Amino acid sequence: MKGGSPRFLIVRLSAFGDCLHAVPALVALRRHFPNSEIGWAIEDLSHGLLKGHPMVDTFHVFPRRAYKGANSSLVERVRAMRNFRKELSAVKYDVSLDIQGLTKSGLVSWWSGAKRRIGFKGQDSREFNIIFNNERVEPTENDIHVVEKNLALLRPLGVVLPDRPEWVMPSYEPECAAMRPFLKDSGLLDAKGNVARYAIVNPGATWFTKRWPPELFGEVAKGLIERHGLSVVIPWAGADEHKAGQIIARIGGPRALVAPDTDLRQLAALTMQSVLFVGNDTGPLHLAVALNVPSVAIFGATDPLRNGPYGSMNRMQTGGVECHPCWKTTCERKDRACLMRVLPETVLTSCAHVLKRRDSERGIQPAC
Repeated sequence: MKGGSPRFLIVRLSAFGDCLHAVPALVALRRHFPNSEIGWAIEDLSHGLLKGHPMVDTFHVFPRRAYKGANSSLVERVRAMRNFRKELSAVKYDVSLDIQGLTKSGLVSWWSGAKRRIGFKGQDSREFNIIFNNERVEPTENDIHVVEKNLALLRPLGVVLPDRPEWVMPSYEPECAAMRPFLKDSGLLDAKGNVARYAIVNPGATWFTKRWPPELFGEVAKGLIERHGLSVVIPWAGADEHKAGQIIARIGGPRALVAPDTDLRQLAALTMQSVLFVGNDTGPLHLAVALNVPSVAIFGATDPLRNGPYGSMNRMQTGGVECHPCWKTTCERKDRACLMRVLPETVLTSCAHVLKRRDSERGIQPAC
């Protein structure tokens, strides 16, 4: 596609970590077509994190509950889906980019009315997605990471793909202000407003086969405090993660602090002021990467080559068993060896490497 200002719709619904993997494609598209209108069909949770993004003209919030048939009458569900479809078609998009590759994302692409509906070919197109898109792209063998696969969808548009994927995120200044009382009360904010060096240790993950035990995270937190002079902040979501955070704080000691209950934007505010993120394969890990925070990730059932934290400032750890990656939510071995064979000392070695590189390249505390 040459010149002009076509209207583009990005379709990436679902989990916010997956949406963060789509941000480099958004940035590359905007860089190539600076005057085009770009919309994004997204679900409400991810929209909460990305709203106000400087490179998106319009977010279209997909009525997920209506699509699933939850908590409303049939008439209400039909009305919600019809209104969403009208909202999409009213923009008159020229091109849709289906970054998700599922039935519902293909349906949204089709509803947009775009004449060019670009989606994945092969194993990245699932369910009945093939019905809805009329241009199909199969990522090359060099497009290993999901970020690279997403960027591959831009090739039919003539976009020159970046050597290094670029994340641009919204401003979280109001959320930074909201987190200052916690930082101050925790001794992480001095009288001049300077933030002390702290690491985020995040024990959460949706799948059981992604969750490294909190006791082992606690040993890592203790090591970061004793060896590197850091404090540790432990975010959480839900009762189980809060309990895990309390276990980590007990093992880590007084400088391991359980964060207050936060929304995703407040989590972003806490993360962007940290010097290191340690966690499982989950949305907060990918948020840290998007915010350019060096990360060390523990991988269980999933593949770090495809889903790992992208970039040279990050490291991944796995247990190195023959069945990894299995992409399953339950462990057929019953022992989760891919996780349990990852030792705290190995993770701390990676943390030391990442911190040394970060400090040599930056030398200053990131500002909120």
